[in-house]
Amino acid sequence: MSWTLKKKAQALLVEEQGTVRKDWGGKVAFALVYPNSYAVGMSNLGFQTIYRHLNALPDVVCERVFFPDPEDVTELRRTGGVPFSLESLRPLTDFHMLGFSVTYEGDYINVLRLLALAGIPRRSRISDPINGFSA
Repeated sequence: MSWTLKKKAQALLVEEQGTVRKDWGGKVAFALVYPNSYAVGMSNLGFQTIYRHLNALPDVVCERVFFPDPEDVTELRRTGGVPFSLESLRPLTDFHMLGFSVTYEGDYINVLRLLALAGIPRRSRISDPINGFSA
């Protein structure tokens, strides 16, 4: 992980109030993704409400992921990094579940861009070896 991006994320958290940090042990790890900048995502009350509700569940740890700023996309590609959560700095690929909060139609493309940056395929391959089904 890029030291520059890590420092940037930590600086954002220092300025926040209400950050939830939970131990991952035995919990479902949920990445709540806002496919736009940190500033836009944090001004969205619905996004903040879902974050609070998910973290209120005892068996869930919910962490936030935002679409990287343009200069951060360049840094991710340069270092071979992937988008990561603010709270624990874990890569998007470490989470059991991803949930996207999409407020604007223009952000749909950022969902695809974020998945590509993380190396997550847009489609899963389903196969049933017994019946020979593959989709």
